[in-house]
Amino acid sequence: MKIEDKTELKVSNNNSRITFQTSGGGTWKVWDRFISIDNEKMYHIGNICGTCEFFFIKQEKSLEVNFNQQILIDSLNSGKFDFSEKNLKELGKIIPNGNYLVLKTIIKPEIVTKESDNNYFLKEQRETWRDEFDEESLKPESEFNNYYREQLVDFGKLKLDHKEAFFNFFIPLCSTDKLDKSRINFYKENITNGNYPFAISIGVLDVKTSEEYPELNGVEIKPEFGTHWCLANYIIDGHHKIKAASELKKEIGLISFISIDESWKLIDDMVSKLTGEKNKKNWKF
Repeated sequence: MKIEDKTELKVSNNNSRITFQTSGGGTWKVWDRFISIDNEKMYHIGNICGTCEFFFIKQEKSLEVNFNQQILIDSLNSGKFDFSEKNLKELGKIIPNGNYLVLKTIIKPEIVTKESDNNYFLKEQRETWRDEFDEESLKPESEFNNYYREQLVDFGKLKLDHKEAFFNFFIPLCSTDKLDKSRINFYKENITNGNYPFAISIGVLDVKTSEEYPELNGVEIKPEFGTHWCLANYIIDGHHKIKAASELKKEIGLISFISIDESWKLIDDMVSKLTGEKNKKNWKF
């Protein structure tokens, strides 16, 4: 992920159909987190446990959103999106209320299927956690929800005595198998001509550290990366664009509204690691 621009934004929108919801567990008032649409849970987006496995689990609801301004649609499709406060506030009309760090990025998505070699839940997660949680991969092939990801980024050793890795996920809110092929081809031509059409996502950062590594013949096997920084981007607009980019193995633009309220309090550290800008006071908003 290449970060081209960034800004902080507070969204106050009483009309947004999308909301964050939580539920308790045991003695915890807040444990599980969800993204909902029209008050129906759409995705289970993990829990507050810092040592548990990262996950996202599709519920029942799919999402369709519409922008009011044609000029905004055109600029997103052409890749000439003006990263201005005015335009971000317009996009904010479909974003849950809260505080965000908004990133203008360039990504290179790879599609992930249940049995593909790049399935995080079957590969990197199982190399790091002893317990096999992975509810998503336990589903039959017909129920598995394809997603997208990028190659991991090695963050090296930070505060703990092991290396840490950054994972960037792009999670569609509608099935990748039900997209309009003609629309995918439209964006493939657009991308091939050198454009970077932009998708829109709501991002949540989880940072998970394993306490129990996998075992082989009773011997614990230390993984290469003991901590996973997992940025889950839930795609709310641009499903055809991301599918087109993944088929071409090309880059595409993404405007990610990363929730400061729902994420681990390490978003600034993530950006610093990815950009090399170590002091937030020097960031230009």
